[in-house]
Amino acid sequence: MNARKAPMSTKWTIDAIAHALPHPELRATFLREATFSEIGLLPAVLQRWRRLAEAFEAGRSQLTRLVEYFDEHGRLPAEYEAESPEGVAMYEQWKNRLEGQGAS
Repeated sequence: MNARKAPMSTKWTIDAIAHALPHPELRATFLREATFSEIGLLPAVLQRWRRLAEAFEAGRSQLTRLVEYFDEHGRLPAEYEAESPEGVAMYEQWKNRLEGQGAS
């Protein structure tokens, strides 16, 4: 994750939200929406993205623990090794999207 970390206690600004998002594509989408939304819709747009940024920040410590565990043991904890139907479906969606991008 290359995004700069916005502390959980931060006052959320457009810049803080953008920096808390973990992927450049998400940051670009957020900035596009924040820039091109009608003024009346802007508070709802910013609120939605703030909640997403807070969710990423809340999960950051768990991700850090998982990375440390993997680095130490060479595998994920047992509870992460079983594939869930939701996880398989998400992987298939992701794979199909990537394959579709390569075909263009």
